[in-house]
Amino acid sequence: MQVRALTKEDIEQVRDLILNILTREYPFDKTAYSDSDLYDLLGTYGGPRDTFFVLVNNGEVIGTAGIKEDSKNTALLRRLFVETKERKKGYGTLLVDEALKFCKSKDYKTIVFRTTNRMVQAIEFCKKRGFKKAQEAELQGFYIYKFVKELVK
Repeated sequence: MQVRALTKEDIEQVRDLILNILTREYPFDKTAYSDSDLYDLLGTYGGPRDTFFVLVNNGEVIGTAGIKEDSKNTALLRRLFVETKERKKGYGTLLVDEALKFCKSKDYKTIVFRTTNRMVQAIEFCKKRGFKKAQEAELQGFYIYKFVKELVK
């Protein structure tokens, strides 16, 4: 099991993993999120304060987590996904720990994670990791939640 930065060779697996999970588990939430970043992962997450992590097991990408600069002090945690059959094994924690370490190394003060009310597992996971719900907005029959975690050096 290895958490590492995305490479060009991972892109197809990453895109397939994320789109399959979204289609299978959250087919009605397509209006909530754009998927344009999935077609330019290296560009979208290639800034000096951005990164994209993959969790690889025996050559297969089974998890992802992206960090995108929102402002000087705030990073966005995006594309936090773990293959359905691999959940509840600590892999999400491995990904988030790497993301938090990266954010601290780039002097971010706050990390933000957005999700919909239908992503119950993601909400519970983030709460356990110290994220607090800061905002919610209704959008066409469901809610988008904004969770925030203050980073301490």
